[in-house]
Order: sequence, then structure tokens, then C-alpha cells
Amino acid sequence: MEIVVSLVIFALVIVGLLTVFISGNRHIIHARERMTSSELARFFLDPFGNSVRQDTWGSNALNLAAIPIALPSQIINSRTFSATYTVADSLSDPALIGTDLRRVITTITWTEPSS
Repeated sequence: MEIVVSLVIFALVIVGLLTVFISGNRHIIHARERMTSSELARFFLDPFGNSVRQDTWGSNALNLAAIPIALPSQIINSRTFSATYTVADSLSDPALIGTDLRRVITTITWTEPSS
């Protein structure tokens, strides 16, 4: 009887540890995907920095777009990352009132693994 009780306790401990390892693995995968998406956002935003100049401020890559503009999807580690961006100025973003600034918001989406 003591052996059966000790086996049940041991099995509960092993199941608990296995759950912690599986949860940790999912967290690591999610963190890796978030890092990949942040690097992709930087990749998508780099052309803006190269094309923004004072002499072309009204006609450069930061033309105002209230509707999200889709960027080409990227496949990394068998996951498809999709990106969109919107551009706002002082007329559409209250935080920019009184400035000549523009805000670019990039959204990266991907599908998390189900298991």
C-alpha cells in the first residue's frame, strides 16, 4: 500500500513538472515570435527613415494614410508574418497638434502554434 501511495505522489510531481516544462516551452516560442515581429517592424520601417527628407516632406513615403496599408508578408521559421501600417499627422492624431510631425504605427500579426 505504501508503494502505491508513493507512486501516486511521484506521478503527481512528475505531471506537475511536465506541465511547467511545456508551459515554459510555449513561453519561449511566444517570446521568440515577439522578437521576430519586432525585428520585422524595424525591417518594414527602415525605408521610411531612408526616404524622409525635408525637401520631399509632402511627397515622400510618409504620405498620410488613414486606412492601414498592407506590406508584403514574410515567412520565417514556417510562420507567416503580416504587417500593416498607418500614418497620422496633427489633423488625425491629437498628440501631434501644433507640430509638423507624423506618426507611423506598424502592426505585425502572426498565428501562434496551437499545441
